[in-house]
This record gives sequence, C-alpha cells and structure tokens, in this order.
Amino acid sequence: MPHELFFDAAFGKDVDKLDKSVREQLRKIILKIKQNPYVGKGLKGHSDFFRVRFGIFRVIYFVEGDKIYFKRVRKREEVYKNV
Repeated sequence: MPHELFFDAAFGKDVDKLDKSVREQLRKIILKIKQNPYVGKGLKGHSDFFRVRFGIFRVIYFVEGDKIYFKRVRKREEVYKNV
C-alpha cells in the first residue's frame, strides 16, 4: 500500500531556501521515505517522529497510519527547535 505524503507549510518554506543541488538530494530522500517510512531514526520523546540525515541537513517527519507528514528540513543546529 503506497503511503500518502503531506508537507507542512514550514517544510515548504525551508525547501524554498535550499540550493538546487540540495533540493535534488531531498527529493531522493523523500522517495526513500515514501518506500519505507521507518528508514529514519526515531526522535527521543516523540514516538511517531523520525529524522533522516543528509549532509548537514535533517528531515523531520512523522508517520500516522499510511500517511507521512513532513515537518521541517534544516541544518542540524536549527531543525530541532520547535518540533
């Protein structure tokens, strides 16, 4: 069963700030997450939240049934604020 993807408004703003090459890497990461949403590491204190690292960036998302919600994509030092 394919997973449905949802993108938070903050995620869209984060993507707009990324370079084109980083966006292409992000696209590949999103496809991997869509195939297997549990590929990321779990966030401590947030049972349904996961993170995937690529370069100096982190993608934060959570899984709810067959839906994947993407919350943020930012540099490590910025991404965990207000999760």
